[in-house]
Amino acid sequence: MLKEYKIKKFMIFSSIIYIIISAISLISPYVMGIILDDFIPNRNLNGLIIGIILFITLPFISVGLNLFYNYIMIKLVRNKGNDLSIDVMSKLIYQDYTYFDKENSLELLSYVSKEIVGYLNFYVISLPRYYIDILMSIVTLILMITINPILGCVQILYLPLILLPMKKIMKSTENEINIVVENNAKMTQVKGDIFKAIEFIKTARLEEKKLTEIKQANTKINQVWGKVAALDTLTGIWSSGFMTLLFTGVTFGLGAYFIFDDLFAFTLGSLVTIMSYVSTYYAKVNVVLNTKVNKKKEDANFKEVMSYLKLKDEREDNNNLSDFEFKDNIIFNNLTFSYDNEKIILDNLNLEIKYNKWTSIIGETGSGKSTLFDLILKLYLVKENEILVDGKDILKINAFSIREKITKVSQNIYLFPGTILDNMKLIKSELTDDEINDVLEIACLRDFIDSLPNGLNTDIGEMGKLMSGGEKQRLSLAMGLLRDCKVLLLDEVTSNLDSQTTLKLEANLKQLIAKGYTIVSISHNKEFLNDSDVIYEIKAKQAVKIA
Repeated sequence: MLKEYKIKKFMIFSSIIYIIISAISLISPYVMGIILDDFIPNRNLNGLIIGIILFITLPFISVGLNLFYNYIMIKLVRNKGNDLSIDVMSKLIYQDYTYFDKENSLELLSYVSKEIVGYLNFYVISLPRYYIDILMSIVTLILMITINPILGCVQILYLPLILLPMKKIMKSTENEINIVVENNAKMTQVKGDIFKAIEFIKTARLEEKKLTEIKQANTKINQVWGKVAALDTLTGIWSSGFMTLLFTGVTFGLGAYFIFDDLFAFTLGSLVTIMSYVSTYYAKVNVVLNTKVNKKKEDANFKEVMSYLKLKDEREDNNNLSDFEFKDNIIFNNLTFSYDNEKIILDNLNLEIKYNKWTSIIGETGSGKSTLFDLILKLYLVKENEILVDGKDILKINAFSIREKITKVSQNIYLFPGTILDNMKLIKSELTDDEINDVLEIACLRDFIDSLPNGLNTDIGEMGKLMSGGEKQRLSLAMGLLRDCKVLLLDEVTSNLDSQTTLKLEANLKQLIAKGYTIVSISHNKEFLNDSDVIYEIKAKQAVKIA
């Protein structure tokens, strides 16, 4: 999946720089051996000076390259990682509405809130190093075999003695990380639900019960993390600790014995060089193993997030579909609908919405009235030719075009934290005073705004909780009107309004019909039906024209 984000060139650049840095680290031990075995015994001052200069210069070169490398890579990875995060969010936002019926919103939030930059950093920086460290381990091993075949071959035994137990540890770690990720996502959902339902939790005195639920879940997660930490510690103790110290001791002991017995022409310089290479070799092998373990962790941690990039979304589904044009009627033609093939909500329903008319729909709660709006907006799909717009099958019409030209004002009101003006500007960023005043008058909100000390700059709190239900309804209507769509779908917009305000709002909306608007309203309020041109009642899953 990451291949699509053109990170290959970054990985190549990362590999080249790291190869140079690693190669530099192999020069010093070689020079050290020459100084001890040649320059000092032969009193070669020039050679000694050159060797010392190399010892002083090489660290500066290495540090300089590291600084340059880290600066470039961090900058590139940060930018690319941010792009990746946006793409994940984009994929989710553009999912079909039905996708969110099956997914927990806060679990999704838990996944997409992960720092993808860190995941990308692993693939662009750590993974190339992994392959280079494998190469450098082999090069170092060859150098040691060249210096002394016996001591070099001893180092080969280091690999199987570390790898065999590490495989089991890596498998266990991956399983435990998967458990942690899943439980963390569920925990986020539980915590989010608490704050969303805080009024109910307080009035029902469920505070302690919910806190206990969180504590139990946290205990479970902590136990798993404890197991992961124990596995990580075991990995470090076995590889970097016990095995590294054991083989370092064995190598030094054998080397010292070879010098003592004058075997294999092994010298002090050879011992110092091979001990330096041994240190590099063990370090590289351990980095390779740790990277392998970390790859399991990273892939497990981001498996769900990265899977979102593979999702097909509405943008693909709506390619090459026609724009929404409405000049005559929208017809529901023998429409039968159910959610996920469950209980039938509407059965062989026939209904006509005429252009530039006010159509009202009534019916008992749960009869499917609001579902009609969702079907018009293609939040849910119907069968072929069940909804026709000026004779054209709605399935052949672009959903985004429909939503651009139709405004739905829902009974489920969502307002964003900030001021009244902030929420209005979310709909239309550049607003004139006349535009604001017009929609406030139509929505019967002018007097309320004028009564506020800060007017439009009044903070409404999270989800508008500092406003009453009726005030939120009218603000939601005003925001809908700002979209300047000529088709309005009004879902119980008067449910929290008094009779006087309802009548005034009805009169204002009737004036919109004279300006070319089409209104479809759902309401239980009979006072709101007076100016309707057509009234349908949803009864027994069908539509009956009653006026």
